[in-house]
Amino acid sequence: MSLTIVYSSRQPNRPFQQHLRISCGVKNLQIIEFNNPGRYSLSTLYNQALKQAYYDFIVFVHDDVIFETHHWGHKLLKQLQTSDFGILGVAGTTHLTNRGVWWQEVMQTVGIVKHQYHEKILVSQYSGDFRAQIIPVVCIDGVFIAVNRKKLQAIFNEGLPGFHFYDIDFCINNYIFGVNIGVTFEISILHRSIGQLDEKWEENRQIFIETHCYNLPCRIKPKIIFDASPICLPRYPKVTVVILHKSKNNLLFSCLLSIAEKSTYPNYEIIIADTGSSATELAEISCLVASSQSHIKLLKFENYHFGRINNKVVFQYLDSELVLFCNNDVELINDAISHMAKIYLDNSKQCGTIGCRLHFADNTVQHGGIQLWFDESGKLGISHHGWRTDYHYLMGTEKNFMGSTAAFLLIETALFKKMGGFNEDYCHSLEDVELNLRCSLAGKVNYFVGEAVGYHFESQTRMNQGAIFQPDYERLVLFLQNHPGILSKIPRRR
Repeated sequence: MSLTIVYSSRQPNRPFQQHLRISCGVKNLQIIEFNNPGRYSLSTLYNQALKQAYYDFIVFVHDDVIFETHHWGHKLLKQLQTSDFGILGVAGTTHLTNRGVWWQEVMQTVGIVKHQYHEKILVSQYSGDFRAQIIPVVCIDGVFIAVNRKKLQAIFNEGLPGFHFYDIDFCINNYIFGVNIGVTFEISILHRSIGQLDEKWEENRQIFIETHCYNLPCRIKPKIIFDASPICLPRYPKVTVVILHKSKNNLLFSCLLSIAEKSTYPNYEIIIADTGSSATELAEISCLVASSQSHIKLLKFENYHFGRINNKVVFQYLDSELVLFCNNDVELINDAISHMAKIYLDNSKQCGTIGCRLHFADNTVQHGGIQLWFDESGKLGISHHGWRTDYHYLMGTEKNFMGSTAAFLLIETALFKKMGGFNEDYCHSLEDVELNLRCSLAGKVNYFVGEAVGYHFESQTRMNQGAIFQPDYERLVLFLQNHPGILSKIPRRR
């Protein structure tokens, strides 16, 4: 394994060379140091290095970086050798706008970098942590650029003077010619700088956006990261999947098909609670139920009310250990049921609600856990973690205080009944938020399972998609005011 490391420094920097040799851990290591007090641009020096490098795997790095990952060179080389990526960095974006500023669209940024500001260490959490995964992006930050020289289609642009935008220009020129660019999470760095947006930065930005006026904006669709490996459990408690439905059978059938295809969980039944489909639509559902090999039941109700209908189904028809509330516009991406059941089995005594990660059709995040906060005026804010972002979500399991959406929510049946079910005073939404909070008040722990994944084609069967009904909002605020223990844990945002 061989690697070339390149950096520019105002004067000879032996301590940095020593740090690179010790932290990198690669035996065949070439270090190219340019002593440059500002005479040459980084583009000029880096192009020289591309010619001088002994090895095809090359790292361009700032000389004020501390590598915190032991033997990071081995991890990097493995990723470059075994993937189709030609350029890797530690921070970047899936969306570069016409302004050319990679960190501007915060919902599309990717990576994790530590910065030192005076005596403080600041963690720039540009996205979730995806461990050994490489996340595709359109460009990366120049603090760390690793390349496979054989895959490059463009060199650095020497028309950009100084030390700004050489990195973004280099990436875009390679990206438009098909070079795969990615962000790695295998390497942790501390950058002893926070950067400066001075006049020279702005001058280079203008050069860059004029050069690439036909290439911007530049956007890459996010991919959904998930675990598809089989899950074996010590036992399989019976799960009843409750799906409220009205019309749009195509959504329901896609939901049912995804459960059948993606889930290997052997002990579940499905109850379809229809709330007003037409006779023709009901006949289609009845035909599916009769021909299905799965345990599917159809119950008919006259009117839709999320809390009331779900409560009736659970209190009157269930004998299972677990109930899984599922919207008819959800499609599983992996075996989410088994992932969530595992969390229940591992934590059955303290387990409250168990939620999953949901994505919109464009692969952005729809739900990564419920979040509540108070703004500067004291108004309650309600949203989902990671909403509409590309990669701002958790892969593992989190003990999520607030809980998760009932669009796909697992809970022990006995606990749900003990909580009194959903509060039927809510008309259109937020009954799931209160259920989560009541579980917390009862001493239970609500879990968010980032490895359980599905699509949510949100609210296609009802009006006012995504809107919060004001009386429901006021009812939740009143609930919080009546429970100061919960109220005190909700963060304040400036």
